[in-house]
Amino acid sequence: MQGGLIGGFAAGLIYCWRKKINFWELADIMAPAIIFGQGVGRIACLLNRDAFGSPTGSNFGLVYPPGTIAYETYGSQALWPAEVWEGQWDFVVFGILLILKNRSCLAALYSCPITSCTRWDVFFLEMLRGDTPRYLFHLTAAQWTSIIVILISIGFILWNDLSSRKTRSIQ
Repeated sequence: MQGGLIGGFAAGLIYCWRKKINFWELADIMAPAIIFGQGVGRIACLLNRDAFGSPTGSNFGLVYPPGTIAYETYGSQALWPAEVWEGQWDFVVFGILLILKNRSCLAALYSCPITSCTRWDVFFLEMLRGDTPRYLFHLTAAQWTSIIVILISIGFILWNDLSSRKTRSIQ
C-alpha cells in the first residue's frame, strides 16, 4: 500500500512537471479518490481475510474460520478488527476532503500529502495488527513509513505556508 502511494506521488510529480500542471491542484483533485480507494481496499482485506488484528484477550473481536491465515496463526481467538476500523477512518477522511473541496487554501495544505491525515490512524492501528513482522522498537514497516510520511507532510505544510507568506508580503 505505502509503496503504491510513494510511486503514485512520484509519478504525479513527474506528470505535473512534464505537462506544466500545478501539482498542488492535481493533489486536491486526486486526494479524495486515493483515500476512498484505500477504504475500499480495507473492505477487500476483510473479505479476503488477509489482513487481521492481534488477539484481543476477550470475547470481543473477529474470529476467522479454519483455512484462513488468521486461524492458522491464532486459532479461534477473537482478533482486533483493525482493518475494519481503518476502512471506516478512510471513509471519514474521504468525507472531510469532500467537505473541504471548495476551500482550496486549506485543502491544498493537506491534500498533497493525503497520507498525513491517515498515517496517524495507521500508526496506531498497526499496533493491533497480528499479520505483520516487527522491526526496530517493535514497530512495523507501515509504522516506520508513517513516521517518515508524517515528517515529510509537516515539511510540505511548513514550506507551503512559508511560500504563501513570502508571496503575500511581496504583494
